[in-house]
Amino acid sequence: MMKTYVYLLLSILWLSCVSYYPSFAASDSPISASAEGVGVIIDDNTATARDQAIQDALRLVVEQAAGTMVSSETLVQNYEVLRDQIYSQSQGYIRRYEVTDESVQGNLYKVTVQATVAAGNLQNDIQALGLLMGRKQMPRVMIMVAEQNIGMHYYSYWWGVKAGTADLSITENVLMEKLTQKGFHVVDHAMASKTLKIKAPYKIESLSNDAVRDIGKVYDAEVVIYGKALSKLAGAVLGSSMKSAQADVSLRVVNTDTGRVIASSTHHAAAVHPNEVTAGTEALKIATDAIADQLLTQIVDKWSQDVGSGRLIRLVVSDIPSYNHLVKFKEMIQKQIRGVNGVYQRDFNTGTATLDVNVAETSQKLADALVVIDYGEFVIDITNITQNSVNLKMK
Repeated sequence: MMKTYVYLLLSILWLSCVSYYPSFAASDSPISASAEGVGVIIDDNTATARDQAIQDALRLVVEQAAGTMVSSETLVQNYEVLRDQIYSQSQGYIRRYEVTDESVQGNLYKVTVQATVAAGNLQNDIQALGLLMGRKQMPRVMIMVAEQNIGMHYYSYWWGVKAGTADLSITENVLMEKLTQKGFHVVDHAMASKTLKIKAPYKIESLSNDAVRDIGKVYDAEVVIYGKALSKLAGAVLGSSMKSAQADVSLRVVNTDTGRVIASSTHHAAAVHPNEVTAGTEALKIATDAIADQLLTQIVDKWSQDVGSGRLIRLVVSDIPSYNHLVKFKEMIQKQIRGVNGVYQRDFNTGTATLDVNVAETSQKLADALVVIDYGEFVIDITNITQNSVNLKMK
């Protein structure tokens, strides 16, 4: 009986939070607020303490913004869910901020921040989305969709289209237009195919995530949208000359650096028209437009988490003289690089180690910070940088 009561109570709380959350995202007007944040100075590292203080202040600004939209009672009741869904991603909601005051008091670094919060839905706020993509190093997106419309006997595959948007599939055109409007840099694989050739093993109906990643790397794309789109005739509309068509679109978004799926969705739509091919075309457009919004929401949520709470960047360190050198290297990373929340050693074998660094910055900025540290008896040489990894050697 007690378990049933607890489950019911948690269900009611969850439903109240779900009903609350869209109200935070529904407001269109940005909110300006000021807050004071505090960071602890460790080993005289004021730069890291300052960054922590700014993050603390930005989190408080987002809390203030949420507080202007709902009652204090709602905030108290739903605090745990709000902390997970909104406060932990505070950086993703900030459109701009300015440090108006800062000081050192003992071992504390204090800052006052004036910030503007993107109260509207983030994927619909072009300015906030542009800031977010900038923090993600403006990833390039490539679209790979196999499509079969009514009247076609086989799928039209992405590698067979001709250069120019007129020959791209309906699904690709809709996706490209939607992404471009949002400020995404879309790679035109049709144009690139003039100089780049895809090998036969990759020209198949279904590709694994690793295969999609490999193709994306060939075209210098950090993100690939891959999938299928199919429309078929459903029949004539009773009592009229109209034809009914149905479309199914299934897409997934793959990070080409890691091979991981960061978003996926499937959508079904229907349309009617006197011409059956046009009906199929319209059904594909409706389904693609809807699935594009769903994918954008997932992508923005994932990138907001990366920016707000940090992400894991893999360091592959080779030519390590001894394990003592590796220990010192890890200590220096945590003490002297801004935004590092943890260093996790995955392995160490014959002078090579794999580390995952939880950091709020990009891999490029992490690499820049690594090379300016004075390690004493050794130096490092960066050999390769991707969006999610840095390779380096010790000397």
